[in-house]
Amino acid sequence: MVSSGEAVYGDPATRRRILEAAWELIEDRGAALRIADVAARAEVSRQAVYLHCGDRTKLLLALVAYMDDQIGIGELLAPVFEAPTGVDALDRLVEALAAAAPRIDAVAKVMDAAQDEDAALRAALRNRMARRHATHRAVIQRIADEGRLADGWTIDAATDLFHAITMPGPWRELIHEHGWSQQQYFDRMTRLLHHSFVADPAASSRQPTSRR
Repeated sequence: MVSSGEAVYGDPATRRRILEAAWELIEDRGAALRIADVAARAEVSRQAVYLHCGDRTKLLLALVAYMDDQIGIGELLAPVFEAPTGVDALDRLVEALAAAAPRIDAVAKVMDAAQDEDAALRAALRNRMARRHATHRAVIQRIADEGRLADGWTIDAATDLFHAITMPGPWRELIHEHGWSQQQYFDRMTRLLHHSFVADPAASSRQPTSRR
């Protein structure tokens, strides 16, 4: 991700075209992303790609930041923080992650594979995962503060599991390999999380419902 202190070179429209080209190529070809192919798809020179986005690592990180803007990650997460209870916030976070997953999945797979060979990319992704983990922790902390965290769970342990099972990998396995619909994913995942983390989930006044 481009840091707030890093200058962005050149024409914003050209940069956007380069990032869109990279996104399309990853969806078409997966990990086989080359600067030359991005340049050709964007109809710019390779030098223009390097000047606007940097090398392959910086291009991938810039793409992740661009994707966040395009999918409206802030708007997706707003209902999590506006939810009336911690349990509602849990439902809204599952829904937001499931809504984002189809659009980011191809890039997420490439990033997961590339980080094993690129220390800079791995460090940037771990920082990103730490921020994601903090959102999950805020939800679990709220459930605990409201006296609803089930016995046997610490905030740390519940956060770790919540974070892990809602990663893109499990979503991908359930949707693409086992044929779940998005609604089934939401219903079954929230049911699992309620029964795992919420004290006396049967006392809830309603079943989890999707906002879609």
